[in-house]
Amino acid sequence: MSYKTIIFDLGNVLVSFSYEKMYDQVATLTGMTAEDVHNLLFETRAGHQYERGLITTEEIYELIQKRATTTFEIKKLLEAASNIFSPREEMYTLVKMLKKKGYRLLLLSNTFEPHHHYIAENYPFLPLFDHLILSYEVGFAKPEKKIYEHALKEAKCLPSECFFIDDQMENIRAAEILGIKGHHFRTPALLMEDFILCGILS
Repeated sequence: MSYKTIIFDLGNVLVSFSYEKMYDQVATLTGMTAEDVHNLLFETRAGHQYERGLITTEEIYELIQKRATTTFEIKKLLEAASNIFSPREEMYTLVKMLKKKGYRLLLLSNTFEPHHHYIAENYPFLPLFDHLILSYEVGFAKPEKKIYEHALKEAKCLPSECFFIDDQMENIRAAEILGIKGHHFRTPALLMEDFILCGILS
């Protein structure tokens, strides 16, 4: 099979990140518990809506401020919530190799707006991608079918000509249902092996 488009997940593929660090930093700022921060962002309708861009950062700030025992500026909240990433230089090198080979590169990420902005400001690899499909911009999130359909429109090729990398198996399975080749990411070395096996790199 000849692949034309490579689709990357962002978190824990192109960069490492720690949700636990985010919970702890936001908890320290707000006086909430780390568990309360987790529940607000990932167990409530608010977090679900925020990831899909259905409510704004300002609305999330107001929601957290109501539950907090301290007063803080929105800028401080964004810093606490976003300073949770660390680089994976070997993945940056790999993306540059693929770009040089002429593959169309897409980023497909479930992400919050502040996290995207933090990555854009602090990491150099986003300009290498031909298109970014971000959950908060398109209104859908993996593993929902519609976000993959959106990605396929941007891929400008057949599903069978797309190669998708993600660290979550449920997201891989959802892509494979549509005919997209999936790689469950664990290490850069294993990804490189799969690229060679599939004829993407040699």
